[in-house]
Amino acid sequence: MGDISKFVKQALAGALAITLSFGMVATANAGEDHQSELVRNDAPWGISVASYNSRKTETRIRRTGEVYLLRGLANIFSLGMDEIERKMRAKGLDAVTFNHSGWKYHADDIIKRSKKKNVSYPIIIAGHSLGANSAVSMANYLAKNKIKVALVVTFDPTIKRIVGKNIKTVINYYVPNGKNEVVRGRGFRGRIKNVDITDRKGVGHMNVEKNPKLQQDLINRTMKLTRKTKRRKTS
Repeated sequence: MGDISKFVKQALAGALAITLSFGMVATANAGEDHQSELVRNDAPWGISVASYNSRKTETRIRRTGEVYLLRGLANIFSLGMDEIERKMRAKGLDAVTFNHSGWKYHADDIIKRSKKKNVSYPIIIAGHSLGANSAVSMANYLAKNKIKVALVVTFDPTIKRIVGKNIKTVINYYVPNGKNEVVRGRGFRGRIKNVDITDRKGVGHMNVEKNPKLQQDLINRTMKLTRKTKRRKTS
């Protein structure tokens, strides 16, 4: 037990160091397709280096919609979200990955742009672990501000989550622990599907978002919800 405890402490210390590093390199001039200066300059953890680099190399957005992908603890345990972003952007989707702590900054940016009719619908939000918890928080916050959310996909949240009105579909891939389902709240009129992944060999909390089949399911759902559009120029 002593060795395990020492390992955990070392891992957390390393995670904290890397998290701070990610925060310090937040991309102030990333030129996001659907994000204003509010997000780029003020988000506490900003956008990842991987996300920034992918956006520099991608030159066109070819589909409607905005996709928000939230990592969990320390930006190093949920890198499957970055993989999903790269796959989505290769298909012309406007997707961005960030730390779970930055959800409100991105949500406020959407609300701000909605008043200028500068939001590309549908809004799709997904997250892993703490990012899954925050994905629901972000969706509920947007919904309360009259922004409709088409799809929320959670990869094994750590706590029970309740979804309300203006959210159409919720898919929760989870390892049941008695307190991490997603349930309907007041005003919810959509569809919730809690998918138990314990029977999937080799898939658990630490790698559920990295599973190719589950990644592809999210991408397929997103492609069905979005449509081809005139090319949207990026930076």
